[in-house]
Amino acid sequence: QMRGPKLVIDADHRFMEVLDLAEGAVYALSDNPADNVDPDAISRILQEDMPGSGVQTIIIDSLTAIITPFVVQAMVDREKGRSKNLMAGFQKKALAMRQLQDAVTRWGTDSLWIYHLQDARDSNAASVVRSSITQTEIARLSRCINLQLQIVEDRNRRGIQVIWARRGRSGMTIWDDSGSWAGVPEKVEEAVYG
Repeated sequence: QMRGPKLVIDADHRFMEVLDLAEGAVYALSDNPADNVDPDAISRILQEDMPGSGVQTIIIDSLTAIITPFVVQAMVDREKGRSKNLMAGFQKKALAMRQLQDAVTRWGTDSLWIYHLQDARDSNAASVVRSSITQTEIARLSRCINLQLQIVEDRNRRGIQVIWARRGRSGMTIWDDSGSWAGVPEKVEEAVYG
């Protein structure tokens, strides 16, 4: 429901499931699924296709699918003895994150960076909810985002909770009365900045 035309980097390969809810033109980054998870390909395609495109919003769905493979590969390389330094593997992840941010934000469009929350256990085996990207990555994202939002549910309704705002108010929840997020971006802006 964000401003269009929209360009979707469909790293989860599931955007088609909600395409009928989107208003206006929605463009795919590439017909090749592998391009949507490769920071080099994303950067190259945006560089080629964004000038003159009229795209108003770039949607990254999801950052989890792009960044997690770098973490897993670093851990596997360490486990298999291919790398003794886990931090060297994480450097690739950090560079990928930087490359993605630079590739997306250079156009001055709106952007929606989606990542997931997942159930996990803490060091005491207590149930917790964790972000699929680290706090370091969230901090890196904060250089180019104005709001951090979280989808919440209450019985049979969903809403957007404003977790953090660069400028303006945070902490409130804006409920989706339409069932398709229609009008919610405008309601969020009014609640935060109005």
